[in-house]
Amino acid sequence: MSVRYINLLLEFASKVLYYIERYKASFDKAFQYTLDDMKDKLRGYSLKRFYNVSWSIVLNYYKLRFIEKEIYGSTGGTKRLTRLWALYFGEELEDIECYSIFKRRIVKSIPKRISLNDVLSKTSLNSVEKLAIEYSYPLWFTELLVKLLGLNDTKMIMECMNREYYWLRVNTLKIDVDKAIKLLEDNNVVVEEDKDLWYMLKVIDFKKPLYELNIIREGKVVIQDKGSALVVEALKPQPHDIIFDACAAPGIKTSLIMQLTENKCRIIAADISRDRIKSMVKLLKLYGVKLENIDIMVLDSSRNTLRRRVDKALVDAPCSSSGTISRDPAVKIHLNDISWVKRFPQIQTRILSSVVTQADEVVYATCSLIPWEGEEVVESIVSRLNCKLVTPQIIGDSGYKYYRKVYTKVKRLYPHRHGVEGFFIAKLYTG
Repeated sequence: MSVRYINLLLEFASKVLYYIERYKASFDKAFQYTLDDMKDKLRGYSLKRFYNVSWSIVLNYYKLRFIEKEIYGSTGGTKRLTRLWALYFGEELEDIECYSIFKRRIVKSIPKRISLNDVLSKTSLNSVEKLAIEYSYPLWFTELLVKLLGLNDTKMIMECMNREYYWLRVNTLKIDVDKAIKLLEDNNVVVEEDKDLWYMLKVIDFKKPLYELNIIREGKVVIQDKGSALVVEALKPQPHDIIFDACAAPGIKTSLIMQLTENKCRIIAADISRDRIKSMVKLLKLYGVKLENIDIMVLDSSRNTLRRRVDKALVDAPCSSSGTISRDPAVKIHLNDISWVKRFPQIQTRILSSVVTQADEVVYATCSLIPWEGEEVVESIVSRLNCKLVTPQIIGDSGYKYYRKVYTKVKRLYPHRHGVEGFFIAKLYTG
């Protein structure tokens, strides 16, 4: 392997960064867009290293920007950033014979070389700034979490979200738990049964990508975070319930509702995106969901559009996804645009305001650690509309204590305490 190969890796990662910065693409979408752009150049290469290099650069984005500013006095394009990654964090390249030559060329081309540890020890940086740089998060986001949770908890959350981990849901519409575990073990996947949810498995070890396993391709086991499953558990779906799933696509939670009721409830599944609805139908079929019990529609759930009142509703609202960084490090970069983040509470409030007028019970959830998308939304709804908060009967901590009117009656799930993505979950009674 040559210097040309390293340059190709960095060119690829630079394009991935471009799609994330420019279009707020998820990591996987940015990776796929880049594959499409560069398919001719990539013939004959294993894609695993391209994925790992790109992932590491995105994960360390803010740390790299800090180093870049210390060296050059300003930040620049994505190409320069990828070269700095190769110099400071290029462990993924160490088995390439010419890597040391490549590093020497970078050192010669930059104004100065710095030690990150020396820079972090600068007295001009306070403890929160050092934390943001060390774990590579936006400063405003770090400051917010420290204000709400303290320095130590924030550090542990960031450590957890910088690591990948997986949960699996056994789809009991197609297979029982014991058989699923046996099939996973036969495919070198080591799992641990969850103590809270009998159908959830924590992945301890695996040899090849989980999505390549037949048991997952066939819909017998679903890659789903335990926090996501707890959102559905908060709803307590029962057979014969009529349930409105207001932001249903891609259908993972919809399918779990049907699983928990053994296909015996009725769901009105809505989403604003026609393309996402089409994908959801395919997914529900794969998961063995009884489609005749689901009314699937393209619908803006912020408008009062249901013909009749329903028993329960789930609002898994669009959000910043700030609790999901462990599975999508691109979210770190999206969070750099605080004006983009601040658009979500308006959308969430409109949807929830509409849905609480159409259901007796509503579960509102976001996969976000930001209180503007959680406590502040439900605080606003409860103060204006005829509904009350009831504490969800699931594991989890109370909300942020700063929000005294609501914090004891809502739930928060944290990566470092519950081993799941960051979630906010609230339950409202309107009947």
